[in-house]
Amino acid sequence: MRYDRIFGLLVVFIMLGSLMGIAVNNDDNNEGEETGPTGAIIAGREPIDVNGFYFYEDTYQDSFEALIVDELGAGTMVPFRTDPRNVSHIKIEEAAVDKIQTSEKIYLVFDPNTDDFEDTKNNIQLALAELSRLIVIVNVNSVYPSSALTADIPNETYDDKIPIKSCNDSTSTTAVLFFTLDGKDEVKMQGDCTIVSGKTSESLIATADKYSMHLLGLKV
Repeated sequence: MRYDRIFGLLVVFIMLGSLMGIAVNNDDNNEGEETGPTGAIIAGREPIDVNGFYFYEDTYQDSFEALIVDELGAGTMVPFRTDPRNVSHIKIEEAAVDKIQTSEKIYLVFDPNTDDFEDTKNNIQLALAELSRLIVIVNVNSVYPSSALTADIPNETYDDKIPIKSCNDSTSTTAVLFFTLDGKDEVKMQGDCTIVSGKTSESLIATADKYSMHLLGLKV
C-alpha cells in the first residue's frame, strides 16, 4: 500500500539519521582541541569559521561537521548535509529552539496528500531525519520525537500505530513541528506550533540543518 511504503521509508530514514548521523568521541586524549560549548577547534584540520563557529568539510562524506564539546570534555562530531556558509538567509525564531528544548512530547509532521508529494517525499523525509537525530540530545526531558501525518490517505488502510497530528495538537508542553513547502526558508512559531518551511524540498533540508545548528548553539 502507498501509505505503508511512505511511512516505512520515513522510519528507515530517521533510523539511519539517528544511528549514523552522530559520532561520539569520549577519548580523554583530545590533545590540541580547544574545548568550548560549540564548534571546537580540531588540531590538524582546517576549520571553516562561520560567525565565530568552527566547521570542517568532509569531502568523503560530502558533509560539514562541527565538534561539540560538553562540560565534561566529551566530544561529539555532528555532520550536516548543508554548507553552513550558505544558510545566512534562513530565519530561525529563537522561540522555536526553546520549544524543542523544553517540550515533553514532540511530533514531526508532514502532509502526505499534497499534489507534489511523490516528487518531494524523499527530501521531506531527509529533512525530518536531519532534525530528529539531535532532539533527544538537546531536549531537557530526553524526549525522543515521534513521526506523524496530518491526515490519513484516502482509499488506504489506516495503521493505528501511525499517529495523526496537526498544529491543533500543539500545546505549551507538546511540540508539533510541521514540515511544509510554502515559499519561504524559515522556522517560525504559529501559536504553539512550529512551522519548518522551505521554498523547495531541497531548501527544506537546509532549513532543517540550520535549525539543528541553532539547537546545538551554532548560531550561524
